[in-house]
Amino acid sequence: MIPRPDLQHVHEPRPGDFCLICGGIPETVGVFVPENSGVWGAPEGKTRIMRYCLCAKCAKKKNIAERVEKIIRAELSGGGFKC
Repeated sequence: MIPRPDLQHVHEPRPGDFCLICGGIPETVGVFVPENSGVWGAPEGKTRIMRYCLCAKCAKKKNIAERVEKIIRAELSGGGFKC
């Protein structure tokens, strides 16, 4: 069983982190919390929280929030995603 992450330290880098967009070295750690967690696979009454990282270059790209959401949605559906 995977231990529950300590949410107090969710924004701190961890070994093995990589940029969600390009796979590069992360500089920014973000958290995606959808408005309707059920649509994103959370059981009723639970909140889905997804942690992700971005490198400095990708964090500056236009529409980054939309890109992150599309990638997370694709990964959750098992389809993968390429930018």
